[in-house]
Amino acid sequence: MLGRLEEKVDGVGKRLDRFQREFTEERRRSSESRHRLHERIDEQPHRIGEAEKTVVAAGAIAAQQRDVIAALTTTIDQEIKPTMNQVKDITRLGKTAALIFASLGFTAGGMFIYFSETVVPLIRRWLRIE
Repeated sequence: MLGRLEEKVDGVGKRLDRFQREFTEERRRSSESRHRLHERIDEQPHRIGEAEKTVVAAGAIAAQQRDVIAALTTTIDQEIKPTMNQVKDITRLGKTAALIFASLGFTAGGMFIYFSETVVPLIRRWLRIE
């Protein structure tokens, strides 16, 4: 009986040793986990500060782009559109002149044909060229 009792006490001792090892290991893991959690919490202000800087920079860039777009719009309205309108007017004037010259050419050609049939015989008779 004493042997069994001793065996049970040894078994209880082994279990206690095992529980203590498991408890120590669990405690170490818990400590590491808390340490990592505190590191992440400690780095949050830095990350938030960087995010705020990024947002401020993005806002400044957007404002700068709006200013550039407004300046370009003003330049287009004041300088480029009048030039484009002048080019359109010159093109329109060129087309009108081409139409007028074409009409004059047809008129001159028609008159030449008319005069060649009518006036030439009269001039020949007048000059007595036959």
